[in-house]
Amino acid sequence: MGLEMIRKYIHDLFRDMQIVNRSRATELLDFEVMELENIFSLLLFGSFTGMPSPPAHITLQLLPLMRDELKIMFNRISVAHDALAEVVSLLGEP
Repeated sequence: MGLEMIRKYIHDLFRDMQIVNRSRATELLDFEVMELENIFSLLLFGSFTGMPSPPAHITLQLLPLMRDELKIMFNRISVAHDALAEVVSLLGEP
């Protein structure tokens, strides 16, 4: 009976580790999506930061579709997070 309990304990341990790793991977993917949306917004509306921007008619056509991305960009500007610190904090949590 003792060997069977040890095997079950090890099996449960690996199952729990798998659940934790999946949740961290999901958090990291959510963060990457948020960063890619921010980069896309900066590429389209680069005139805010002094970067060359695409032609005005393309930007105006995409403007209604970019409402959420613009909200994200303005929120990120107001808070000014350090992206590297956020990635490290996601990976470094115990």
